[in-house]
Amino acid sequence: MKKNGNKIAALVLSAAMCVSLLAGCGKAPASTPASTPASTPASTASVSTPAVPDTPVETYSEAPMLAEKVKAGSLPKVEDRVPDKDNVFVERTDANGTPLEIGTYGGVINWVGVSGWGLSRPTAESIIRFNCDGTWYPNAVKAIEHNADSTVWTFHLREGMKWSDGDDFNADDITFWYYMCHLNNFDGKRTGWKMLLDQKVDDVQTFAKLDKVDEYTVTWTFTQPKYEADFILDGDFKWCWAPSHYLKDLVPNYEGYEYVENPYWPNPGERNEEAVLTAAKKLGIDGASTKDVGKASTYNWWNCPGLPTISAFTLPANSSIKDDLCVAERNAFFWKVDAAGNQLPYLDALHFNAVSDDAQKSLLIRDGSLDVLDIDVKDIASALADINATETKAVLKTFANVNWGSTQITFNYTTPDENYAKLFANPDFRQAMSICVDRNEVSQLLSEGFLEPGQCAPGIGNFGYDEEWTNKWTEYDVAKAKTLFEGCGLVMGKDGFYDFADGTDCQIVFYTYDSPESDTSAYAVLSKYFNAAGIKTAQKNLELTAYDTVIDNNEWNACLGPHTEIGGLGLNDRPAPFVPIAQAAEWYGEYGTYYATGGAKGVKPEGDMAKLVELYEQWKATESDSERETIALQIFEIHKKNLWSIAYLKNGNGYVIVNSKIHNYADTLVYADKYQNQNIVHYEVLFKAE
Repeated sequence: MKKNGNKIAALVLSAAMCVSLLAGCGKAPASTPASTPASTPASTASVSTPAVPDTPVETYSEAPMLAEKVKAGSLPKVEDRVPDKDNVFVERTDANGTPLEIGTYGGVINWVGVSGWGLSRPTAESIIRFNCDGTWYPNAVKAIEHNADSTVWTFHLREGMKWSDGDDFNADDITFWYYMCHLNNFDGKRTGWKMLLDQKVDDVQTFAKLDKVDEYTVTWTFTQPKYEADFILDGDFKWCWAPSHYLKDLVPNYEGYEYVENPYWPNPGERNEEAVLTAAKKLGIDGASTKDVGKASTYNWWNCPGLPTISAFTLPANSSIKDDLCVAERNAFFWKVDAAGNQLPYLDALHFNAVSDDAQKSLLIRDGSLDVLDIDVKDIASALADINATETKAVLKTFANVNWGSTQITFNYTTPDENYAKLFANPDFRQAMSICVDRNEVSQLLSEGFLEPGQCAPGIGNFGYDEEWTNKWTEYDVAKAKTLFEGCGLVMGKDGFYDFADGTDCQIVFYTYDSPESDTSAYAVLSKYFNAAGIKTAQKNLELTAYDTVIDNNEWNACLGPHTEIGGLGLNDRPAPFVPIAQAAEWYGEYGTYYATGGAKGVKPEGDMAKLVELYEQWKATESDSERETIALQIFEIHKKNLWSIAYLKNGNGYVIVNSKIHNYADTLVYADKYQNQNIVHYEVLFKAE
C-alpha cells in the first residue's frame, strides 16, 4: 500500500470514520461483529461471540463450475462441503457494517505480481477478524470464551469445516500445529508469538498447555491470568493450525529439534535429510534445510503450491508466486456463505500478474488488464481521467493510514560501537538530526507538497494524537543543530565534517532496502541536509532479506525507512512496534531480542527503554480497558519525550484504483497490520458485474 496524503486525505480520514475508529482503539472490542457466524455455544464465563442471526441460512447454492463437478461425481455436493446452519459463517456486511450485495459467480480479479506476504493479504483467514471501528469477532473458530480468572481459553471450532482438499478441519490440526510445528520451533516462531508464552520456571520459559476436549473443542491453559489484551488482541496471533493429514509425515527430526511430550502426536524419531528434501519437493519450497521447510509450510504457508488451506482462494500445485501469472483458485470447500446461502467466494480466481514497472502498471489499469492498483495521490486525477475516458471505468478507494509519520530514520541504540552508542543515546543528537532538515522543501521534493511536514507521532484522529508532539523538533535551524552536535562531543574536522572526540571519523551509514514502500530514494534528498550540517553519511541499499539479516545480526548503525516503523492503531493493534518485546522493530534493536529470549540474547534495556517494558507488563496484565488505555498513553508519553525515531513528513492515506465492475469493495477502509492490511477488503465477497 503506497503511503500518500494531503489536506484531502486528512478530511477523508476524519470525515469517513477514523476519528471514531482510532480514538476508540483503546476501548474494549464489542461482542457483536459486523459479520456473524450462525450460532455460538453456551458460555462458561466471559464470551466474545456474536448472537445467533435472526435469519439462519437453511439451504445452500454454489458456483456453476462446482455444480458441474458435483454432477460429474468429482466433487461432493455443496451441503457436504460447507458446515451446517449452526456452524457456517454468514457474510452479511463489510468491515464498516454496510450490508453486502448478493453477488454473482464468475470472473477474476487481476492484481500486480505477488511475493512474500502478498498472497496472504487478500486470502488468509485468521482466528478473529476486526471491523474498521476496532471491534472483533470470531472468524475461523466459531466461538471463543474464557473462565472466570482468564487462565483457560476455549476455542470452539466449526463442525463440518474442511480444508481445501476436502479433509476435515478439526482439533487435530491445532494440536499438530502446536506440538509438532510451533513448540519445537519448526515454524521459527516459538518465542515470537507471545500470547502463548506462560510463566518462567527457574528462568526457563514455559508455554500454554493445549488440550483437545473433543474433535471440535480445544483449551489453552495458563498458570497465570492471560487477559484479552495479551491473548486475543496481539496481532501476531493470526492462526494456530496446520493440515495435519498433509504434513504429519514431513516433520523431520533434526539438530536443534526438541520434541515436546504430548498425548496426541508421537515423536517422529530419526528422519534423515532425504525426508527434508522430500518435504521441500512436495511443498514446492526452494532450499532444503529444515528451517526452510518448516517456516514455509507452517508460517508462510500461503506460498506453498498445493498445500491445503482454509482460505477462500488457494494456490494450486501447478501455480507459483514466481510465475508471470500466479493464479489463486476458488476453494471449493470454503466455509462461508452469503446471506442468501450462496457459497463464497463469488470469483473464480485471483490473478497476480508480473509487471515490470510503474509505467506498465499505469497502462494495464487503463486498458482494463488490471482491476486493482495502488496509486500515488498526485497521480489520482490524471489516472482516473484517462481510465474513465476509455471503456474501462474505475473508482477510487481510500485506506486510512495509521503509522507515525513518513520518511523515518532511526538509530541502533544497541550498537557495540561505543562512540556511536553514546552519540545515538543522546537526545540532543536526535534533535539536531531532526532540525537540520528543511521539511517544507523535503515535502516538495518527495511528495510535491502532498505530505505535510511533521514528526514521528500519531496523526490527527489517531489514539494518542498530540499537536505538540507532531511539531516537536520540526523547526529548521542548522546553526542550532551544529551547536547541539558539538554539545554531544563531536568536533569539526578539516574536511568540514564532524569527528568523534577521539579523532575517529563519524560517518553514519543509512541502511535501506529494495521495496515499493521503502524510502530508498529519500536518502538523496536528506543527505544534502545532513552534509550541510556537518554529518557525513552514506547509504547502503540491500535486498530485503539481506537487510533483515543485517538488522537481526546487529550489524548496523542507522536506517532510513525502517522495515517495522513505530506506529499503528495502538497497543491493541500490535504491542511490538511500541515496546521492545520482540526482534521486530529497528528502533529498539537488541533490547527487543533480550525480552523475546528471556535474557538469553540481546541487550538488557535500561532507563526509559526498561520503563516501556515495565508498563507493557502492566498493560497486558489488566482486565480493565480504561487502565489499559491509561498505560498506553504513558507509553506514548515516553515516545514523545525520547523520539527514538525521527520522521520528516506526516503520514498520509493510501489510495487504490478499482475497476468499477467490482462490487462489495468498501469505499473507505483502514490499512493496518491489525487488520492484515488488504485482508480487511474481504475478497471472498467481491464480485464482478457489468
